[in-house]
Amino acid sequence: MNELYLVNHRPPNCEPLKSIMRLPEKEAFELAKELHKETPICEAYGRFSDENFEAYYKIRTRAEKWLYEKFLEIGGKPQTAHPVYFYVHGWRLEDKFWETKITECIALKDIDACDVSFIFGDSCGEVDRPERKEPFMKDELMQYIALHDNDIKKLLKTVRHGMIEAQIWNDKYFENKE
Repeated sequence: MNELYLVNHRPPNCEPLKSIMRLPEKEAFELAKELHKETPICEAYGRFSDENFEAYYKIRTRAEKWLYEKFLEIGGKPQTAHPVYFYVHGWRLEDKFWETKITECIALKDIDACDVSFIFGDSCGEVDRPERKEPFMKDELMQYIALHDNDIKKLLKTVRHGMIEAQIWNDKYFENKE
C-alpha cells in the first residue's frame, strides 16, 4: 500500500489549519461574512454567506459535539474541542472549489492514533442521517483499506460521496506548517 496522506485545501486568503468554530460566536459570524465576501464564487464558502452561515453554524456545532463525544468513547484523546478537518488522500471533488488553492498534506503515519478520527462522507452531512456510520479510529481505517486489497481508491469508491473526512484533534501537527 502507498503511503496515505491527509489533505486540507484552502483558498489563499485563509489562515492555514484553523477552525472558525474556535472563535467566539460573534467573531465567527464576522469572519464568515469576510471570507464569503473575499471568495464569493467558492462553493465551499457558500456556507459562509449571510443567508447560510447561521444554519451551517448550528449544524457544525451539532456535528462537532457528536464527533467529540464519539471520539472520547472510542478511545481518542482530544487536545481541543474543535478539530481541524482533512480528507484521506485528498478528495477528488475538492479541486473544483478553487482555481488557486493551497494544499496542506500530513502523512497519516505521522499522526498518533489517539489524535485523529474519521468518518465516511462529510460530518456536517452525516450528523443528522439516521443511517450514518459513526466516527472511527486509525486502526479501523486501516482495516477498511485492507478489506479493499490495501487500495484506498477502491475503498473510496464504496463510501458516501467517495470521501473520508479526517478530524485532527491535536494542533501539534500544525506547529511548523503556518
